[in-house]
Parts: sequence; structure tokens; C-alpha cells
Amino acid sequence: MNIQEIKELILKKLDAIFNSHTTDKKMKFDWGNWNFGGKVIFVTACIATMSMFMNWVDVGIMSQTGLTQGAFVFLGLWVYPVLILFKNKPMSRIWGLACAIASVLFAIIYINSKSGELFGREINVSSTGAWLFLLTSIVLILGVIKYNPTESTD
Repeated sequence: MNIQEIKELILKKLDAIFNSHTTDKKMKFDWGNWNFGGKVIFVTACIATMSMFMNWVDVGIMSQTGLTQGAFVFLGLWVYPVLILFKNKPMSRIWGLACAIASVLFAIIYINSKSGELFGREINVSSTGAWLFLLTSIVLILGVIKYNPTESTD
């Protein structure tokens, strides 16, 4: 085997590894054909995204949104379930639940990090957006559990 043949063999193997899980399916919005789990995933993803524009910290005289707090990085955990939904592919329950549970845990950690003591009283300054994100993350778990891809008619 010469170097060119080895190079082609390596490229074929890499192509097989990276493209073995993909199909020619295009992403599409198909509300009418999604099952309950798919609809839950989509609605919670929309609400979680909207929560980023709400107050995540409120101290009375000052407040900050999820965008200014950097909480938008939590939406990265939603990419896998939403991408699988739009591609109408079977979801790995392990990865789907891992993303949803991690989203719940990070939201709880974030909310707890906004606790402190002020004038001898324990306060938490996390606001509506953070709590809404936590709620939608919990409901995402249900969506992942109930999700099944629809039978393709095209």
C-alpha cells in the first residue's frame, strides 16, 4: 500500500464514522404529525427560549435578563432533542434524558447561586425567567420520554 491508498482508506473510514448516524432527512416543522412528546419538546423549547428575554435576576432597583446573565448557554442542552425532533429521527433516550436532566440541574444550580444574606435575612434574587426555565426543563424530561418519530410519508 502506498501513501495515497492509505490516505483514501483513512478518509473512507472517517466518512463512514461521521456519516453513519446521519440520513438524507431534511429538518422540517411538522406539528400535525408530531406525537405528544414531540409537541412537548417543541413548546418547551420555545418557552425556554422566551425565558431568556425575561428577568433572571431581580434586586428591586436592578434586574438582568437571561441573555445578560449568560444563561443562554443552557439552551445548548436543548439542541439534541430539538434537532432530533425536526429531523424526525429516533432519539437516544440516554442522550435525550441526559440533556434534559442536565438542564434541570444547571437551572437549580443557577437559582441556588443567586441566594445570599442581606441584613441578616436569607434572600434569593433569581427571578421569573430562571424559574420558568427550570419548569420547562422539567417538562422537557416528559417530552423526551414520550417522544417517538412519526412514520414518514415522503
